[in-house]
Amino acid sequence: MTAFNKKVLAVAIAASCIAGTAIAKERLNYAYGYPITSNVGKAFEIYSAAVTERSKGEIVMTGYPMTLLSTPEASAGVRDGLADVAFVLPPYHPADYPTNLFLHELNSLINLVEEPTGKEPLAYSGAVLEYTFTKCPECLDEYKTQNQVFTAGTSTPVYGLLCKDVKITSLDDFKNKRMRVGSAGYVRFAEAFGAQAIRLPVGEAYEAMDQGVIDCAMLSMPELTNYNLYEVVTDITLGVPGGLFAGNALANVNRDRWLAMDDAGREAMIWGGSTLTANGTWISFVDHEAALENARAQGIKIHQADPEFVAAVQAFVKEDVASVATLFKETYNVARAEEIAADFPPLLEKWNALIKDVESAEELNQIYWDQVMSKVDPATYGQ
Repeated sequence: MTAFNKKVLAVAIAASCIAGTAIAKERLNYAYGYPITSNVGKAFEIYSAAVTERSKGEIVMTGYPMTLLSTPEASAGVRDGLADVAFVLPPYHPADYPTNLFLHELNSLINLVEEPTGKEPLAYSGAVLEYTFTKCPECLDEYKTQNQVFTAGTSTPVYGLLCKDVKITSLDDFKNKRMRVGSAGYVRFAEAFGAQAIRLPVGEAYEAMDQGVIDCAMLSMPELTNYNLYEVVTDITLGVPGGLFAGNALANVNRDRWLAMDDAGREAMIWGGSTLTANGTWISFVDHEAALENARAQGIKIHQADPEFVAAVQAFVKEDVASVATLFKETYNVARAEEIAADFPPLLEKWNALIKDVESAEELNQIYWDQVMSKVDPATYGQ
């Protein structure tokens, strides 16, 4: 039995013992557009058990992977009550969540860390969590307008290029290639270096690559496992495009259901949100190396971008971060874009220091809870 399975079993046993002594007041369904065996599915099991345990058995959750709502349907679905809780991707709906999207679009800042430790995604999750809850009322208002309450986020590991029959290590290799991208920042990246950006949900990357619609997908390494991309990917390039995907609202709660809960129930959901953020981020962080090892074992070739390409990426990031605030202010009416762009880098630097010694999901959750989530008032939040 793996360490992960032992952990899930221990939490689930504790939760089931509690649930066995109480009649659940709330039975919530959770919709997510990933396979049950994915990292999201694994994190959900821990989240569900944590909520049940914290609520002393009064809240029980059931997961619906890739069935109740697809990823593009999740926002409207949880808004309309088709799901009680859902994994929502704001970058898929830029008009509805422009400020939340802007926080995600700053993700390329991790490419500029002078002494990277590999733990930058853990810091980015924490920084977005803190900024959303404490410094961005418009972020929360965007969710409220969609009849949702934000309780959890996460960041993927650093992005690379997952390619079929294409080796990319240089700027020339990258030019004219067809790249699957998932958000506006990666569209800008692809086009800046002469590639064609094709926006597709991650769930469509396998078929698009298999049929030759795309040459490569800009994704994190765990997606190899989540969507079994090992079957179509032949080459992986590390070092570009860098950045990560942080546009994840992992557990947005239907606001009508939220308001119907008592304070204890909402506190349990907030605790669960902290637990989900930590485990969702940590599981993917750990799986980055595991996915690469599995890729090597299956004969997939691993390449490093050459120094010239990496230097060009860093130069692009500096220019992009400087201009993206104006873009979002003019295109999406994010009035405070310049202020957010100035405030966020120091906060990210703080979080890089906070998580540098973290060695487990439990330690990460304790930091997220102490720094942010424990300060969220269940009596007033989401009202």
